[in-house]
Amino acid sequence: MTRNENQMYSDITSIRKSLEKIANALETNVPTTPKPKDIPGFEGTLDALDVLTDIKTITDDYASKENLANMTEARDYYKEKYEDTLTPTSDNPNPAGYSNAYETDLQGIRVDSDHDIRSTAAYYEENLNCNDLGNPEAYKFRTKKDCILDYVTNEFGLHGARYTDIIKFAYYLGSPNAPKYTSADRGYYSCAFATRFGGHLIKGGKDCLVKGINKEGDERYFALSSVDNFTDYYKRIA
Repeated sequence: MTRNENQMYSDITSIRKSLEKIANALETNVPTTPKPKDIPGFEGTLDALDVLTDIKTITDDYASKENLANMTEARDYYKEKYEDTLTPTSDNPNPAGYSNAYETDLQGIRVDSDHDIRSTAAYYEENLNCNDLGNPEAYKFRTKKDCILDYVTNEFGLHGARYTDIIKFAYYLGSPNAPKYTSADRGYYSCAFATRFGGHLIKGGKDCLVKGINKEGDERYFALSSVDNFTDYYKRIA
């Protein structure tokens, strides 16, 4: 077991013990100091101050961590290992593994705060490799890279797209009803931006992504084929 894992389980154990004290106190319905026999396995006394002191100790311990990167690593490990125990939140009403049931629109697209980008990704997927001559998008998108570059141009225009905008669209492209995108999904798709992993979005083919400065002075991604329409300065991504 790694140091991070040991730390994680140590912290979880501390939290569990405090929560057990609270739960046991509530079960015995004793608002003041109960006798040891009233709480199985608990020796001593318990009141609101004890609970608050325990919680403060735990939160202070977290706040004093010097290596936040290790904490993040431990958190991500715990999240991945116990994903099916997560409960919904307002930001993520349908976390992966929580429930297979979700609301959809008339097109069968999952309805949540990412509904717009899900629908857009489904539109591109529908027209990918389309051979219907009656469809104005026929033969326009032959690869997912074509879809991504077109999305960046048409969706963001002169503002350009952020890295997360592109990664998020790539995540839903081909899988519009996937569990809601989180930062944990960035790693796999980031390979398309790294030359040592192929970097197919930033090089090769008839078009690729470049970095340009938008009208607000922010560095954003643009398609090489259209960047001249949006900014006077851009650079290829090494």
